[in-house]
Amino acid sequence: MASKRSRKVKKRQKALQPRRRQQQPTSTQRPLPQIPPEHADHFAMTLTGEILQPIRLHYDVLDAGELRAVFTKLRCIDNDAPRKRWVWLYTDEARGLSFKDKRAADHTVLGEFVFKGSDEVVLNLRSFERATHALGFFDQHIPRTVARVTAVTVSNRVISLQDASSLTSLDHYFDSAEVVVQDAESIMQRLQDIASSTTDTQERIALAGKYMEEKAKTPLPPMERVALNYYEDGIHSVEALLAPRQVIAMQHWQGNTSYTYHDFVLEMFQHGRRGVLSRCVLTGYRILSFLRRTCLGGLKRMSVPTKSAQ
Repeated sequence: MASKRSRKVKKRQKALQPRRRQQQPTSTQRPLPQIPPEHADHFAMTLTGEILQPIRLHYDVLDAGELRAVFTKLRCIDNDAPRKRWVWLYTDEARGLSFKDKRAADHTVLGEFVFKGSDEVVLNLRSFERATHALGFFDQHIPRTVARVTAVTVSNRVISLQDASSLTSLDHYFDSAEVVVQDAESIMQRLQDIASSTTDTQERIALAGKYMEEKAKTPLPPMERVALNYYEDGIHSVEALLAPRQVIAMQHWQGNTSYTYHDFVLEMFQHGRRGVLSRCVLTGYRILSFLRRTCLGGLKRMSVPTKSAQ
């Protein structure tokens, strides 16, 4: 009886062998995922559960050798030498970070550091949440005397599953994009010019308000670079910068392509979401504070500049 069962097992194993050989991959290259046609136009999500919206953090490097030493010591950083990058993995030290989907597998790639010359390194990531986590995480591990984050490049659109399936290199995605560099100093200078253009306080306020409303109604570019004041203003200033951009991107995805920052602020007020608004328009509050100083404060004593002073 036992020998009869043994013969059956051997016969079954022999029958399965050709099938198993057929299932073995013929290439070590990872194939692109196949997206069912009915899902191709859905927006993509990351493996850690956030909306896929690429973002790049820019760091000024003060000591490249020491920065590489820090990367080497961190167990969650892997040197991917063939692709000239240092990969940040969801493992070891990084495993304690709280993402929306904690079921993400060990060694899920959270981001990649790529050196751009000797004095800059960028961290490419697939979501805003990963970026805010990265800022706090690496501020703990990278001394500010070694590298400091200075700016962020943001994609102001979400990506379909179909497009995400071919997004194999974030570094190329950013390097090949047309990026609009936003200059906050130019906005402040324009407000200064407005405040200097008249001695009438009410007129100053009206002109400044009109200018800021026009700025808020201006459509965001597809890709923009914005300076960060993370070390001075903290993580909430970064969240205030990013949150409206994700809301606007989702509105555009849903077909409301005329939706702007101005609409976002109005909706926050209309729905009574003051807490959300206070976090998301921190930069606006700083500008309003500037307006109070210029329109109602010290600039009252300023006269209209003469032509020779312009």
